Amino acid sequence: MESANPDHDLLRLPRRVWIGEDEGQIALLIDGVVQSVVVGDGPLGPGYWPLMLPDVRPRAALILGLGGGTLVHLLTRRFPGIRITGVEHEPAVIRIARGAFGLDTPALDIVEADAFVFVAEAAGPYDYVAVDLWADGAIPIAIFQKPFLRRVRELLTPGGVAAINFFKDRRAASRLRRIEAMFPRVEVRQSRENFVVLCRPR
Repeated sequence: MESANPDHDLLRLPRRVWIGEDEGQIALLIDGVVQSVVVGDGPLGPGYWPLMLPDVRPRAALILGLGGGTLVHLLTRRFPGIRITGVEHEPAVIRIARGAFGLDTPALDIVEADAFVFVAEAAGPYDYVAVDLWADGAIPIAIFQKPFLRRVRELLTPGGVAAINFFKDRRAASRLRRIEAMFPRVEVRQSRENFVVLCRPR
């Protein structure tokens, strides 16, 4: 949910952010695309978010593209007491996340920033980095370029994992190859419409 080019933000039209429904779940939508769903006490409905969860409890987690915080709720439910930094570019999304999606919690540090700028300047390290970004009607191409992938790899602890989400489309195979070129260990998980790639630095 971030912009690949901060300068471009000055030129683009404001995005429409609202609460709607997706297959029976309360959802956060941006320009008609589901970004997050409310996580209740029961099982989560259709969606890729559970596939992004790490298998081992992280000490420090970073979510790039916080949205309504679906991943935050899933992480804290699986790993109580975990500390999370969530990066989100849209002030309207942050307001909705805090109010309607229950993200006003001390377990989460919300940073209003462009994800690419944040990654470039972050100190880390993190045991878990989730890359779940959307901008201008598409997944930013910069996610799959060497500077960003290298920086994410540098931010991970030796035993850490990065989870990268993207659509199943004609670009998916080339995107996967780019990720595999930067990370020695890659695991691919699939939902109905998405690939989630778990990347380890060693």
